[in-house]
Amino acid sequence: MAKQSDWTKWLATALMLVLAYTVFYALVQRPSSDISIHAAWASEGTFTDLTSFVHHAAHPLWHMLVSALMLTGLSLNVSAAAVTAIWKAVETWLLITLSARLIGRRGWLAALCGVVLSFVSAIIIPWVNPTVYLGAGSPNPWHSPTQIAAMVMMLLIVPLVSDKVTALRERQTLEGAKANITWREAAILAVLLGVSLLAKPTFMQAFLPAACLYFLVLWIRNPKNSAFFLRMILAVLPSVLLMGLQYLYYFTIAPDVGASVTLNWQKVGDVTVQVVLTRALPLFVLATCMTREAWKKPLYQLTLLMDVASILEMLLLSETGRRAADGNFGWAMMGSSLMLWAVTLPIFMKKLVLWFRRRKAAAAGQPYLEDKPRAEAWKLGIGSALLLWHLASGVYYVVYLLTTNSSL
Repeated sequence: MAKQSDWTKWLATALMLVLAYTVFYALVQRPSSDISIHAAWASEGTFTDLTSFVHHAAHPLWHMLVSALMLTGLSLNVSAAAVTAIWKAVETWLLITLSARLIGRRGWLAALCGVVLSFVSAIIIPWVNPTVYLGAGSPNPWHSPTQIAAMVMMLLIVPLVSDKVTALRERQTLEGAKANITWREAAILAVLLGVSLLAKPTFMQAFLPAACLYFLVLWIRNPKNSAFFLRMILAVLPSVLLMGLQYLYYFTIAPDVGASVTLNWQKVGDVTVQVVLTRALPLFVLATCMTREAWKKPLYQLTLLMDVASILEMLLLSETGRRAADGNFGWAMMGSSLMLWAVTLPIFMKKLVLWFRRRKAAAAGQPYLEDKPRAEAWKLGIGSALLLWHLASGVYYVVYLLTTNSSL
């Protein structure tokens, strides 16, 4: 059974690698696409002068990987498409792994969840976002190679940090009041946070305020565990400094670039629409399918805080000057939406499969163990319709990118 389960994960990942390379290779050949622009920047970098990789952007990881692959003799377009496809395939692998963990077993259901999570987009409403992405954003912005890399780091870091909190609680229960993480664990976390910033700081933009608030509350409730929290601060401190330098670069690189606090009713309306369109199913799952035990898990608590932080940032912060229309503060909100999807879709899919099994058992004459079968059917029916809408919109978005000259 284990071998069969592993095959489903690896087969899904391999298929995503092929599809992703096809999409990214098509996009990189369009001069106006985001991946093409970043590829051009990567071609200007040289490993004899590492500062050449940050002339255009302070998140050079993707550019350096593309430049390194070009040293093998591959062309710029092939290297850019291959590096991005690998990141997307790793993202799918991590989504399947997390889904298996939340469902409770490996196999086809976890693989299906991971693949669906790799495709879902904002639900398309023709008069709001006729091309899916513009007007709403997406948990899966296929056109942005750096955002895809940042999402891979998010899917590594959020479960890792959540596991440390879970382990802390378990050790408190079993061993007494004091518990800690090892220096090795702290070093690994510090490196991952730094790599995530080099990929793109959008994940940390949402994660940092959420984690600070989350751990502050934990610290107040568990003052005897100060050693744990101080070690976590030391782990995150280097990335905080790096992130500060990155944003100094972004907002001081030119005199007409900056940021401001802006809040008005039009912006509230726009952000509300984006939240609903990108998170319709996750919000529905949170409202109808969550158990009290799930709400207590650090993974869900931290994910929700991160999502709220990203939405508040989008509401309050705006770019000014030359980048006023870039919408870069929206990247954090789009990234956190994928994390929210990753922790809610497995819950819904598990409930859906169990419902079909109960129906099958009832048809075979066994008792139907459900207090309100009609209400359950309506709930799962509405959720399934929302899921199919999200998925169809995501598939349409990929087809749109492949069949038009538009990059968005």
